[in-house]
Amino acid sequence: MALAAERKTATGQDLQSFLRFLEEHYPDEVIHVDKEIDPVFEATAALWRLENERRFPAVVFDNIKGSQIPCVTNVHASFPRLAMAIGLPIDATPRDFVLEYMRREENPIPPRLVSNDEAPCKEVILTGDDVDLTIFPSLKYHELDSGQVDPGFESWQGRYWTLAYETMKDPDTGVPNVGIYRLQVKSKNKMGIQISETAHGHYIMQKNIKRGQPTQMAVFNGVHPAVELGCLSFTGIDVDEFSIAGAMVGEPLELVKCETIDVQVPAWAEIVLECEIHPTEREPEAPFGEYPGTYGPERNNPVVYVKAITMRKNAHYHSSFVGHRDNLLLSGVTRNSQIYKTCRIASGAVKAVYVPPSGRSRYICYVQMEKLIEGDPKNAAMGAFTADPFLKYVVVVDDDVDITNDADVLHAIATRVRWDYDAFEVTYSRGSPLDPASYDPAGGSHLVTKVGIDATRKANYPLEISTPGVADIDLSDVFGEAWQKVRRD
Repeated sequence: MALAAERKTATGQDLQSFLRFLEEHYPDEVIHVDKEIDPVFEATAALWRLENERRFPAVVFDNIKGSQIPCVTNVHASFPRLAMAIGLPIDATPRDFVLEYMRREENPIPPRLVSNDEAPCKEVILTGDDVDLTIFPSLKYHELDSGQVDPGFESWQGRYWTLAYETMKDPDTGVPNVGIYRLQVKSKNKMGIQISETAHGHYIMQKNIKRGQPTQMAVFNGVHPAVELGCLSFTGIDVDEFSIAGAMVGEPLELVKCETIDVQVPAWAEIVLECEIHPTEREPEAPFGEYPGTYGPERNNPVVYVKAITMRKNAHYHSSFVGHRDNLLLSGVTRNSQIYKTCRIASGAVKAVYVPPSGRSRYICYVQMEKLIEGDPKNAAMGAFTADPFLKYVVVVDDDVDITNDADVLHAIATRVRWDYDAFEVTYSRGSPLDPASYDPAGGSHLVTKVGIDATRKANYPLEISTPGVADIDLSDVFGEAWQKVRRD
């Protein structure tokens, strides 16, 4: 009964309720920082230092220099927290997560429109000259983050919104689409945006450009992690991600109309920016440290004008440390379900898939299967490449290999692979335009080489070593309590 109660408590639609759940049930998962922290490098340096110590709490910076608004970050840096966000126990496995996420993903719940009075994000409404992006504690993350700013805003150079969920309508179908695209602060009411050519938002923007009209876009920041996980589902362009978000929270996602544009946003968001992407205006944006751990190059990118800001009275700004676990895990876990489903089409012997953080949660995938016939592992690898174009390396292993453990997978590669027979290569394939190993990274090329590896045992594989009864041994019975004090290596 206690577990069921915890699962119920973990659900919700707003960020602050999730933080309260952690503080009540798992207080060690959240750290509040009262000390004044500089938004330029100091916040992210502190997070990086925590990461070096292999510690990943959610962090609330309550006193960011220059802002009255707390900055929440590192929420997604822990897989157990993401599992709890969709109602799973803290000890859920990645396979548990994939199966539960997939079950919900396949049972969407349409959103529900509410009035302004029912929407916390409407407690404060700023329009006209009152629009001011500098009230928010946006951070400067990496040493060389930059980008052109307006005169008088030089101190804001390199300040970014990294957890901005942009929603816009397809002008042909009217279906809303949600994605995360970085936003650079350029002045009080102007931002730069990077939308990858492979993103659904890019197609929508191009449709509007052909019509000679701006793209209406709302930016919402600070929602329950379950809402975020739903909005990042790998769906087609004609699928309303808000219905997937509803499935993740277990009830209709409450939406509210914007004040100045024809777009709807989550009613429980902390902050909403109502914007237009100019159809022709472009300015230099970046360099910016991106998820591969390298800087994305400067580009002439679209300019965004902010027409209105709405937010909660006690709004919390939500940030994600790009290129680190906080950023990588969130995008990684949502990829697994689509890869799993496609791999299962390629081979029914597939049991689990995992996109590890060691591969930047995008470039490497491990596929676990109970191989029944030769050739199946390569089919499964091709299925993974079909499901996710960002993947570059797919390793297929037997079902005795722990695919959440890189060392286990490397052992399989080292002892079960004959490269000339068991690996295949595909050149000039579509990948990520931010991939530093693309054919032309400086030019933003999306062309990469992909490699599939069959790391399963072959028919003539020798017998492996084993010892009977390992699983039945009680270490405390043999060694007393001393074994628990031995340092982990």
